Amino acid sequence: MKKRLAAAFLVVLLVTCTLNLTPSTAETAKTFEKVDFISGVVTANRLNLRNGPSMDSEVIAVFNKNKWLNVLAQIGDWYAVFDPDTGKVGCVYKAYLAKPDAVKQSSPSVKTPATTPKPTPAPSAPAPSTPAPTTTAPGTADLSANEKLLIDLINQERAKANLAPLQVDSELMKVARIKCKDMADNNYFSHYSPTYGSPFDMMRQFGITFKSAAENIAGNSTVQGAVSAWMKSEGHRQNIMNSSYTHTGVGIVESKKYGYLFVQMFIRK
Repeated sequence: MKKRLAAAFLVVLLVTCTLNLTPSTAETAKTFEKVDFISGVVTANRLNLRNGPSMDSEVIAVFNKNKWLNVLAQIGDWYAVFDPDTGKVGCVYKAYLAKPDAVKQSSPSVKTPATTPKPTPAPSAPAPSTPAPTTTAPGTADLSANEKLLIDLINQERAKANLAPLQVDSELMKVARIKCKDMADNNYFSHYSPTYGSPFDMMRQFGITFKSAAENIAGNSTVQGAVSAWMKSEGHRQNIMNSSYTHTGVGIVESKKYGYLFVQMFIRK
């Protein structure tokens, strides 16, 4: 119970410290209200992220339609959200952010699986350009050389901060591989899949249970280049170095545009 209260306090503290709650704003949105979902999808063509729950608040980012965001709380007619791509926290107008399920039902351009989709065999990953280091992560017996290398490099970064290595979850591996292939087959590069929705939705569709979750994606010519790019990006680095995540799954698929597409999913069981 103490851990739950601490976690809830941390979320409220994070939002309170990040957002610009002026006296006039506080009168409009008096309390942070709990929401019953953890991700939302932008339904407007362009949606402003503001540093407070008011039209008078400064615009700190602009999101395009179908962008997915982590929803932290409701503040009156606004949602406090976190953008995992940039690490920014702010407020968006509630009317233009919807639950992924609602978007899929109302939009004919989005494919909704009629039943829980069955994982397809993962595409064979190319051989790495350099020899893979000795595998340190548990459960890597069925991984390709590139998948092992990716996980090893990630765990090496975690080890520098004295963090426990991520364990490979075989079911999450299937989901990450399918997401990566979905991006290649449908020619998109986004956390939000037109086939499966947000990473959270996709994990649930494949029966993955988790207390918290995240996803990193990259397009790069090498495994080392993808990891290096993630470590230089604040939001992606935070996912990699998050001590609460315990398990991971990765997918790697060839791409004419990038060389390779990479997906890494993180969960806390």
